Amino acid sequence: MSGKILQLFLVLGGLGTLAFSTVSLARRRMNGTLSLVWGLFSLLMILAGCLIHPVNLHLYLSGRGLALALLGSLCLLAAAYFISVELTELMRRTRETAIQASLPRPEGRPREKELLVVIPAYNEEGNIGKLIRGLREADVESYADILVVDDGSEDGTRREAEALGCLCVRGIYNQGYGTALQMGYRYALGEGYSYVVQMDADGQHDVGAVAELYRALREPDESGRRPDIVLGSRFLPGGGTYPLPWARMLGIRLFRRLILWATGRRITDPTTGLQGLSRRAVQAYARYDFFDGACPDANVIMQMLLSGYHIREIPAVMYARASGKSMHDGLEPVEYVLRMAVSLPAVYIRGKLLRKG
Repeated sequence: MSGKILQLFLVLGGLGTLAFSTVSLARRRMNGTLSLVWGLFSLLMILAGCLIHPVNLHLYLSGRGLALALLGSLCLLAAAYFISVELTELMRRTRETAIQASLPRPEGRPREKELLVVIPAYNEEGNIGKLIRGLREADVESYADILVVDDGSEDGTRREAEALGCLCVRGIYNQGYGTALQMGYRYALGEGYSYVVQMDADGQHDVGAVAELYRALREPDESGRRPDIVLGSRFLPGGGTYPLPWARMLGIRLFRRLILWATGRRITDPTTGLQGLSRRAVQAYARYDFFDGACPDANVIMQMLLSGYHIREIPAVMYARASGKSMHDGLEPVEYVLRMAVSLPAVYIRGKLLRKG
């Protein structure tokens, strides 16, 4: 009997812990990294309850002893939760301090150009120079400023960008793709830009897309409304891409269905990093508790749609990385899938059930 009670406690406890951590992420009481840890712990509890069959447990634990063990476990879980909440706040403050320390003070003078191209980069010494030269050949600097956000690179990424006369800010340490983007958003807001186009530093995004995204941001639709976000999609007619691994295509198709189910909108390329943003969207993305600092992807698109932002897609061409290491190499795709598995339900709960932006 004691074994059955323990099994039931593990399964129900795991399910309850998983639900509680997801709701905590939805309420922004816990960040994505800690919620991922709690999610993995919950799955281990469920797996243990399903697979482990204690034999003669009554020889080691009486009914009273089992009750005390279960009560102690609940107390430990409660303590771990409050520690996670405090850690989340500490991580938030650390991240905010790092961003503020990395950004220059706003100059306070009127901008001649209303568009800023933000390029987050980490160890892209072999690609960043070619990308900047490509943007200049496409005459992007005639209507936009270019900002490279060096996310604590260990190579000569910043040196290469500055040697070409490009504006560059550097994080004091490597904080991740999403936080590097947020540094760019904060810079754009502080300097008074009206629009932002973000693109990757690895040369996968076609430089000609910058002009197309900028044009689409200023172009009203049939109802006279301008988009808050324009996504560059490789899957629309006129777009194109290199052959993608089957696992990544499977993930893209799954995210399409989840976004369609949650919002009623079909987004053909929910993982695109090529985006044009209005100032309203930049203001939302710049908020710590709104934007995922680790994996801003389909989860952020779903959140923006649930929050009432107007999103449009246009065709875009993307190329295979020429050199360097992709952030999707090694075990990164596994972590990415796990983060999305935790984040997407939390975004849905926040937008649909809690009605929070």
